[in-house]
Amino acid sequence: MDRSATQILAAIEEETRERELFHARADALAEEKALAAAAKPLVIGVATITWEYSNSPHPIFLGLLEGIKSRLRASGCDLLLFTTIDRDPDAYLRRCRDSGVAGVILHGFTTDDARVSRLLEADIPCVGVDDVGLAPRLGHVSADNVGGAVEAVRHLHAAGRRRIATIHAPLSHAVGGERLLGYRIGLEEVGLSSRQDYLAEAEFFLYDGVAAMEQLLELDERPDAVFAASDVMAIGAMSAIEKAGLSVPDDIAIVGFDDVPYAAFVSPRLTTVRQDAPAQGIAAAEGVLRMIVDASASPIELVIPVELIVRESSGYRG
Repeated sequence: MDRSATQILAAIEEETRERELFHARADALAEEKALAAAAKPLVIGVATITWEYSNSPHPIFLGLLEGIKSRLRASGCDLLLFTTIDRDPDAYLRRCRDSGVAGVILHGFTTDDARVSRLLEADIPCVGVDDVGLAPRLGHVSADNVGGAVEAVRHLHAAGRRRIATIHAPLSHAVGGERLLGYRIGLEEVGLSSRQDYLAEAEFFLYDGVAAMEQLLELDERPDAVFAASDVMAIGAMSAIEKAGLSVPDDIAIVGFDDVPYAAFVSPRLTTVRQDAPAQGIAAAEGVLRMIVDASASPIELVIPVELIVRESSGYRG
C-alpha cells in the first residue's frame, strides 16, 4: 500500500518516540540497578584458627571481634564469620566469591596455610591479626608481644625473683616466638642467664599449661617465677603448683599475658600483660576497608601497645 510523505514522516516520528521511550526506560532501569548495588552493604569476612582447636574461641578473639564489628558497623558494612572448619585450599576463596566478600580479616593463621595463600593470589584484600606472616598486599595488626614479655620479666625481677622460667607457645606461632624473644631480652636486661631447662613449650590451652608447669616442677632446681605466654596457660600452671602442695606467689610467682576477663577472679588474682583486643579489631577492619576503597593503599602495619596489670600472683610489694 502506497503511503504519503506525511504518513511516512508520522511513522518515523512514532518510531523515534518509541525508541526514545525505550532508551529512557532502559536508562532508568540501569540507574535503579546502580543505586541498588550502591546501597548493598560491603561484606567483610573474618576467619580465626581458634575454631579448629576448640568449639569455643579464645577470649581474646571475642574482644577482637567486638572491635571489628564496631568499625564495620560505623561504615554500614556487614560481617561474615567463617565458622565451618574446611581445610580445602579453596574453602575461603569459594566463600568469598559465593557471598560477595570484599576483604578478609585473618586471626592466628600463617601464610603457609593454603586457604590464606589462595585469598592472596586472588588479590582479595587481607589483614592478619597475629601469626599471619609476610606476603605482598597483606596487612598486619598485633599486640606488642615482645615488649609485653620484656615488661613481665622486668616485673618478676623487681619482685625479687631470680629463677624465672617461661611457658611458651610453639615457635610455629609468630606470637609464641615473639613472646619467647621478649622473655630472653628481658632476662638479658636484668642480668640473668637464659636456661634451656626453664623453657617449657605448650599450646595456648589450660591443660597444656598444667603439663608444662609439672615439667618445670620436676627440675632439681625449680623456678621461683614463671612467665606464661597466655593467661589460660598461667591459670593451668597455678593449678599444677597448688596440686603439688606449693603456693602462688610465695613459692612460685606467675605472670600471664592477655588479661582475659577471668584473670581478675582467680585466686590469687593474676598479674598479666593486658593487650587491647578491641583496638586490634578496629585497626584490622580499618586496614582492610582502606585497601578495598583504594587498591593502591599500603597494607596496614600496626603494633598496639600493651600494659602490665599488677595483681597478687606475682608477689610484687613495691
